[in-house]
Amino acid sequence: MGDGATLSILNHRLGVPDWRSALADPAWARTNANAQVLITTTALAAWSQIASRLGVASIEIDGIAGYSVGELAACAAAGVLDANDAILLAARRAAFMDDASRSRAGGLCGVTGLAATEVAAVLPGTSVSIAIRNGDDSVVIGGPLGAEALDAVEAALVARGARCTRLAVSFASHTPLMRSAADAFASVLSSIPLRAPNSALFDSDANRVWTADQARAGLAHQIAHTVRWDEVMDQLAARGPSCVLEIGGGQALARLWQQRHPAIPARSADEFRTLDGVLAWIERCAA
Repeated sequence: MGDGATLSILNHRLGVPDWRSALADPAWARTNANAQVLITTTALAAWSQIASRLGVASIEIDGIAGYSVGELAACAAAGVLDANDAILLAARRAAFMDDASRSRAGGLCGVTGLAATEVAAVLPGTSVSIAIRNGDDSVVIGGPLGAEALDAVEAALVARGARCTRLAVSFASHTPLMRSAADAFASVLSSIPLRAPNSALFDSDANRVWTADQARAGLAHQIAHTVRWDEVMDQLAARGPSCVLEIGGGQALARLWQQRHPAIPARSADEFRTLDGVLAWIERCAA
């Protein structure tokens, strides 16, 4: 699925003849400058088609939220900013984060199998912090690389029974190491026209976004602060949706939802071969 007009921007933005062919190189796809633009553009392309069909079927949207850089696409989906501006901002966001990581290299590590409270108890006195809260026993930690930083904390958590998986990134997003990137992004956002959302929108602190200024502040804030995705999911669940649809690459967020709110069905758009299949599933859930 994808909107041709939106996806046509990708080749020019990424400087490649065909972004789909470029994806065959995992290193290219994981490069921050490419990944953030890809995530934003493909999500918006899929959303443009899904949203139009939802309107025709008179299916209401209960709430919208975005995970990490996905918050840009979520803001565009909620009418806060234009799709082209979201894609431009994704590129600027990536560049600012790369600049910040050059001054002090960092990394991220997924931690599961240990209560989030126990993970947090290990961190005081270190330069490592919780970057993303995914669940009661699932977080992502981030901080500087080296034996006295992320490596040391990871070893301490493993000794307590945690499972740690180092992520294939070279920066510590959503931690204080990204403060300069957050400040630079806030400056850019100040010149971008934003609007109040036309749907219920939640930011990475699990706050309902009511105004353009709130959206602007939230998009910059989350770069250097913890993403509270567990609470975001709780806020969406409290609205009583008939189902939840993940839009973007992969199925990780749908799985997180199923673990936390199993009574509300969740699937990823990636699971379906056609747009008709997506809509048929949503209609069955809503019936």
